[in-house]
Amino acid sequence: MKINNQSISAVVVVVAVITTSCSKTPTACFTADKVTVAVNEVVTLDASCSTSAHHYEWTFGDGAKAADAKTTHIYTTAGTYTVTLTGLSMNMKKTNQLTKVITVK
Repeated sequence: MKINNQSISAVVVVVAVITTSCSKTPTACFTADKVTVAVNEVVTLDASCSTSAHHYEWTFGDGAKAADAKTTHIYTTAGTYTVTLTGLSMNMKKTNQLTKVITVK
């Protein structure tokens, strides 16, 4: 390009950064084979009904934790315990929780 007989070069660079998350928000879902158990009886928990969950975090209300889609737990003391499943998205930024009560006699 020339202006007043002088050459002028112009370079225009446009950079656009778009950030988005491809991860869907999970829906936590789980079944417990029993909701009332005896002390030292095994409870089997299964989160395979969860959708868009790629990681799992379980808390059992007694300080114990687990991280698999399917797990078992044994309560060693009678009481009422809240089991919480947190389903996490692939990038672990989106979560959803579900709780159920287990009674141990």
